[in-house]
Amino acid sequence: MNTSLDGVIGGTDTENSNAEIQNSNETPSKDEHHYANQLFETADTIIFGRTTYEGFTEYWDNVDILDTSKPDVETEFAKVFQRKNRVVFSRTLTQGPTNTLIISNDIANQVNQLKRQEGSDMLLVCGSELLSTLIELNLVDELQLIFSPKIYGKGQYLFGKLNKPINLTLLNSEEFKSGGILHHYKINKI
Repeated sequence: MNTSLDGVIGGTDTENSNAEIQNSNETPSKDEHHYANQLFETADTIIFGRTTYEGFTEYWDNVDILDTSKPDVETEFAKVFQRKNRVVFSRTLTQGPTNTLIISNDIANQVNQLKRQEGSDMLLVCGSELLSTLIELNLVDELQLIFSPKIYGKGQYLFGKLNKPINLTLLNSEEFKSGGILHHYKINKI
């Protein structure tokens, strides 16, 4: 997940009205994009909240992978993304494409069932509400956060919905040419 140094992931309301914040967190540098391509490639399933899912699929499912005018890094991501299984947590969606499972209730049980299935890692791409819910239910094992070299001072905070402290162990860090820094953490389960 990308965030500013002060933990802001979007605008000041649920519609992300602050375009400067929204756009800066959605445009990864080329090396950050390469990292995302590798990360998404290793996942068997991508888990989304509805809003994030709709944003990703609206763009990435419609990228023509034969279009040579697109940067290579974007075409590669589209190839990876378009073939992935997806899980979407939503109270409003009722159906999706054949590679998409919609979950509307019993989050803990549903995620535990997914975690017991064979396959590689699941990747969580979502907003603060779903992230906080899954962390508090002890369903998130690791966090990979890219901090951009920006401070906004206001906005929608990545962990703004979390109701309890969480202890982390740093697994590794990586600096990108953009000045962004990836911190990969293990969540210490209680």
